[in-house]
Amino acid sequence: MIPRPEQALLDLAGRLGSRVLPELTDPYTIADTGIITMLLGMLAKELASGTARRLEDGEDIRVLFEAATHAPGADDRAAFSASRPADLTLSEVNTWLDRGLSLLTDLHAWAEDEDAALDRAIWDWLGRHTERHRFD
Repeated sequence: MIPRPEQALLDLAGRLGSRVLPELTDPYTIADTGIITMLLGMLAKELASGTARRLEDGEDIRVLFEAATHAPGADDRAAFSASRPADLTLSEVNTWLDRGLSLLTDLHAWAEDEDAALDRAIWDWLGRHTERHRFD
């Protein structure tokens, strides 16, 4: 059998929501159980696609960096663009992406005053990034 941890979390969340929650009477316990149910669903989504979404973020950041060779810090951005995560575990992809996001933050601070088109492109990316990581 192939383990499917995201499905296991969704099943647990469903069971809490459909079997346990209706039996509760204490409002605080109801609220806590609702939050746990929601968090299990969020964790399932992260297990299912978190790495892919972060890799997509990294690819989009590379495109922004390619458009900003005239801005300070180009060497650091080029080094990030040439890099890859050490492996495809979520923690390693997070570590890799954190570097790109830090460089993007610095670039955005510069672009706000120096390059209106790049500033707009970064804001557009932030909108896509937010939507990509939205929990339903």
